[in-house]
Amino acid sequence: MNHPFSSTFDALQAHFTQKQDPSSAQPGNEAKGQAHSHKGDARTDNSSASVPSEALLPQQSRSSSIPTSNGTAIQRSTLSSFQPHSASEPPTMLQTSSSSVVMRPEGQAIPQGTPEIPRNLLHPSMRTPPNEAPPHSPNQVASLENSPFNASRQMMIAEGEVNPMDTTSDALLERQNDLSLENPLPKISAVRGLSRKYLRDEDKSRRPVRGGRGGRAGRKRGPRKAAEPTGDIKYRLNMASNAYMDGNLDEAIEFVEDAIRINAETYRAWVLLASFLQEKGDKKGHFTARVYAAHLQPKVIDGWLQCAEIGIGLRDEFPEEADEFLEQSVFCYSSALRADTNHRPARHGRAALYFEMGRVRPAAKDYAFLAERCIFDVYALRGLAEMSVLLADTGKSQFEGRPGEAIEAYRRCIAYFRKNGFDSRYPFDWQDVKIFVELLAYVGRVKEAIHELRSLSRWLLARPDEVFWDNQDDDREWDVGNIRRTSVADYRDGKHPASSYGSGLPLELRTKLAVYRLKIGQEDEAMRHIEFVDPDSFNTSEIASEYPPLLLEIASALYEAGHLSMALRYYEPLRAPDLLDTESLVRTGRCYLNMGDKRLAEECFTAAIDTDESNSEACIDARYELAKMYEAAREEREAYILVNEAIRLQEAREQAREEEESLVEDNEEDGEGDDVVAPPAISLRPEARADTEAKPKRRPLKPKAEKPKPKPKEPKPKAEARLQPARRRRKVFARTEELQMEDKKRACELAEAWQVIRGCRAQSEAGARGPSKAFMTVAQELVDDFRSYKEFYSWDRYLAHLGINQARERVVARNPNLLAMAERLSHNLNPEGSSTERPVTEQVAISYRGVPFDEWLDLFLEYAISLAQIGKFQDAYKVCESARDAMIFSKSKENLFLIHVTWAACALRGRDEETCIASARWLMREYQYDTDPFRVFSALSRLCPSPASWYASGPVQKYMLRQIKLMDRAITAGGTEDSGDEEGAPSGRVYPSKELDITLLMLYGHVLFISNSFTYSLNYFLRAYSLDPSNSMVILSVGHCYVHYALKRQSENRQYLLVQGFLFLHQYYDIKQTSPNAAQRQEAHYNLARSYHAVGIPHIAAEYYRRTLQDVPEDSGNGIMGRNDLTQEAAYNLQQICWAGGDIDAVKAISERYLVL
Repeated sequence: MNHPFSSTFDALQAHFTQKQDPSSAQPGNEAKGQAHSHKGDARTDNSSASVPSEALLPQQSRSSSIPTSNGTAIQRSTLSSFQPHSASEPPTMLQTSSSSVVMRPEGQAIPQGTPEIPRNLLHPSMRTPPNEAPPHSPNQVASLENSPFNASRQMMIAEGEVNPMDTTSDALLERQNDLSLENPLPKISAVRGLSRKYLRDEDKSRRPVRGGRGGRAGRKRGPRKAAEPTGDIKYRLNMASNAYMDGNLDEAIEFVEDAIRINAETYRAWVLLASFLQEKGDKKGHFTARVYAAHLQPKVIDGWLQCAEIGIGLRDEFPEEADEFLEQSVFCYSSALRADTNHRPARHGRAALYFEMGRVRPAAKDYAFLAERCIFDVYALRGLAEMSVLLADTGKSQFEGRPGEAIEAYRRCIAYFRKNGFDSRYPFDWQDVKIFVELLAYVGRVKEAIHELRSLSRWLLARPDEVFWDNQDDDREWDVGNIRRTSVADYRDGKHPASSYGSGLPLELRTKLAVYRLKIGQEDEAMRHIEFVDPDSFNTSEIASEYPPLLLEIASALYEAGHLSMALRYYEPLRAPDLLDTESLVRTGRCYLNMGDKRLAEECFTAAIDTDESNSEACIDARYELAKMYEAAREEREAYILVNEAIRLQEAREQAREEEESLVEDNEEDGEGDDVVAPPAISLRPEARADTEAKPKRRPLKPKAEKPKPKPKEPKPKAEARLQPARRRRKVFARTEELQMEDKKRACELAEAWQVIRGCRAQSEAGARGPSKAFMTVAQELVDDFRSYKEFYSWDRYLAHLGINQARERVVARNPNLLAMAERLSHNLNPEGSSTERPVTEQVAISYRGVPFDEWLDLFLEYAISLAQIGKFQDAYKVCESARDAMIFSKSKENLFLIHVTWAACALRGRDEETCIASARWLMREYQYDTDPFRVFSALSRLCPSPASWYASGPVQKYMLRQIKLMDRAITAGGTEDSGDEEGAPSGRVYPSKELDITLLMLYGHVLFISNSFTYSLNYFLRAYSLDPSNSMVILSVGHCYVHYALKRQSENRQYLLVQGFLFLHQYYDIKQTSPNAAQRQEAHYNLARSYHAVGIPHIAAEYYRRTLQDVPEDSGNGIMGRNDLTQEAAYNLQQICWAGGDIDAVKAISERYLVL
């Protein structure tokens, strides 16, 4: 605890260990049992702040010292175990001097010189019977005043040695005694015979009768009543309030947290902690404390609502933790609804959060509940309409009728308002008219949508009585002029103001009338409305700020009606400010194609491909349209690339749709019902976010894709939706001057990027932890530009970098024209094979864009390492792969060596053992008869911190054995040719040397050793030993192989194998002891100690472990291959030996000296 008296138990213990005057003892109060003097009396100074709780508990161990908070030590005596009395022998409280202990016949020890222990701390058999007078009764006041506790306390106060906290703790103890004695437990005598039977029958009659569905009627449900806080909790809360008033906010928080540790169900403690954290500025901690406080009063709805609002407000402040805050806010709203199912603000808030999280079905359920309970709640109706459209867009049959249900809900609302008038709390305005008619048009009831739009607009303009307009087939009612309206017999000019007719209709609803008239074929009437939205009459700023949705809606309606030239008038003003989405850009391109302008059509299709981020159907259509244009222009390669990209995107969309459907089903199951929302995992300092009001915001009724729930960290492999690398698309139909200007502009941009690269290299510091953001941005741009140049790659390699695999089997796409075009282009292209390399011109062979190829290679390698440093290992591998496949770099063996070494470095950074082994095997294959590649293989396997599964894999073993056989044949038969790698054709190379390669023999022996094939590995170790008998590594390997083989169950002569093994190990030890390097000597000590430890000879192992601890190298820091100092490993093993032998003091000494970090 943070302060002296952290609990009542500590307070009693402190009083028991206070130093008392021997004169204060009362020798007359001796018990029936014999009192024995206790030599190991616990004594302490009066200035001690606190004493551990062990001082009260009798111990059976030997005497030891107990440290106190002020650094002093209390000698603890040996006491016998404390056992409760039997019911037949009620104990009596004994009082003797503080220097003695009274021993009862049962061997129980009671420390003397203490006040009476409170009843709540005593065993039930030791409590005072109820018929006796309580200690605070009038006949015992005098005895209490003369008790040793009061006498000693008064003496210590007089001497000035008392702690200031003692008086507070004494009052606290007395108050707890009073509370315990005010409500004593009655003593019930044993009930026998008829009385017992009568009570049992009466108890049965009082039991609740079973009723309801599987429960019992009359049972009280709900949370139990909170217990009254104990005195120590109240004391801490008061201290916290005092500390807060004094301005010590951190101290106040510590007091409150201490009270929470004692009893976490104290509501006042959580409220105080929330206010203190809010005052401190810890918004996350304040939110978490409020949530915990709300849990303690679950029926208080305002508490849950306030917590939800706080969580919603934190979302924008902590955007990286938005999902957690949303989950917590949803849980708060759900908890409020469990307390009151009909609470409308809570249900509104939860529905809005469900929609924001992408859980459409639970949101629709909440909105439907609100609309059923209050038919004129327009906020719920707006949300219900939007959710219904989103559910219907999923294409599932169970959601087809959801828009119809929303329409009926709106009809009930409109009927209510027509009958009872408008309600200011739920304003029905033009937005609701727009949503209602959009729902009708969505389900295909266009004529009914026109009728309702006219009727509701007339109602909102205070002309509900003019129902005769419904008999008119046209929209003359909404003309600005009065010419056509006067021809209607029932029309009375001047009865209603002119503003309630044509000019009173909002422009959005007039646009809806135009669109709906076009859908039913009434083009003349539609054109009357379209004239109100003339794009030529607006300037660019007005279009960008006010009218884009209207122009886009009219353009889409005209396009669907077949008026492409007129639709283009409305699309063109939106192109310049980039207000067109992907689908609109595709439609605009088709309009240009219809007009014969291929250049602008190509620009629109290319813009649709570049701007699309969701890879929608429109993006696939743009690639298909562009591929058709290129095929007609005899640009088969570009067309082939585009159509394959479209096929890949189609496959990715199919797979994503299947995953999304399964994910949505899971979300729907998780989100159904009010009580299924589980409380989020929150800590005392939570991190989360959310945003929505109790009443939902108004959103346009535009269907959009349902947002899926966050997926796990590592999703399963799927078809890539994004094309990597980013490719510059060549414009086939652009003007020559435009292409020249674009190339010149591009060259200037890349030149500036190279300047940034060189500047970052010059400014880079040796201690920098990672690449700069500027370097990563421009490096990606330059690398992508290099990879997009087709002349540097073979056709197959270029397609592979774009993710196009010609040999793979394609799934059946929804658009069969894509597959037909791809098949047709693949036959017409006849590209060169992957083995054919195009000749590179002299102009390109020297440099690219004025930069030498060596500098381009350096950029590739630097960029790959930078990607690995920031954790993008797969991207780093792709960059290395692109550099390897480039014909410019593949012609140089030195360049390939640098690329594969960089590849291995990136794999080491990512702890990817498979890629490390692949890079090392390439080195061994290319530099086949050199020793260094085998050493590189071993080093990479050692440095990669992962299991040695790939090091001893089957392909590696086969390759190593093949090299050994080749070496043996070359020496015994005078030379032979290489049979090649197991994955390739024979290379035809001849083993040049006439000596065995010891490194290869040792490497293959260790591969077998790791596989526990000790007999076979010993064969290769002994061959290496015959070639170099003084090599310490070879001798150590042979010795370990013998020892490990001896430990196997199948070993025939275990003693012989152990003798052989330790003979080699001692040879290795003698060689290492002659080394002047302390690290090598320490290594020898440790290896020999570990060997003896493994075979179960700990006394010899301990000696060598001690030598390891004594012979410590000076440079004991971390090296490339690990730490040079084996002190901690030896100390740990020696500690285990001592522990097994029972030497606890040695274990403690070793741990404190060597194993403390």
